Amino acid sequence: VENAYATAYLWREVLARDSLLSVLGKFMHLQVEEKKLYSPDGIKRYQTETLIFPRYHQLDVVRKLVAHTRAVGAGRNYLIQHSAGSGKTNTIAWLAHSLVSLHDHEDRNVVDAVLIVTDRIVVDRQLQDAVQAIQHQPGVIKVMDDKATSSDLADALAGNTKIIATTIHKFAQINKSDWMTAGPTAQKRFAILIDEAHSSTTGSYMSAVSQVLTETDVEDGT
Repeated sequence: VENAYATAYLWREVLARDSLLSVLGKFMHLQVEEKKLYSPDGIKRYQTETLIFPRYHQLDVVRKLVAHTRAVGAGRNYLIQHSAGSGKTNTIAWLAHSLVSLHDHEDRNVVDAVLIVTDRIVVDRQLQDAVQAIQHQPGVIKVMDDKATSSDLADALAGNTKIIATTIHKFAQINKSDWMTAGPTAQKRFAILIDEAHSSTTGSYMSAVSQVLTETDVEDGT
């Protein structure tokens, strides 16, 4: 940092008034975890509460993506790289909430809904908890857990749900009658956050996602 201390970013960026108010209002939240204590008397369950504060790289990437999306609009691809243990789950949660409340310079929603897509069998519990821990209005978030069906996903996509967490496999299970009767999605703009993007989130699975969200028919091209 030229002509300043290496820690200058702390008071220039993180602790600046607008930045700190943003951290307090949009990032900090209480994380509640259930723990098990093994003792001679048996297993005792208890809860711990931790106040979560964003790390610098998490704050930085969310703000950069939100700023760029506000400037250029939807329709771009981005790659976020996180090392193991660096807080990928919370970054996804913060980014989802930030994007769903993002407005452009004419005060219009940049995206209509945010999809958090994972290739696991069920949506990871840690991811569910992280997304739901951040303050939100009832009905804003729906998690497609192991009890949810492809019809439930179709209804959420066609409805007013703002954040949807689901496995990628459920898109392939949605048939044409599901999403056509649920309501239109082709006119909506979706932000898709893929948890751990690799080979399983390409090919036929992503084709199914595109088919559902754009209401296209792979066979006849409509």
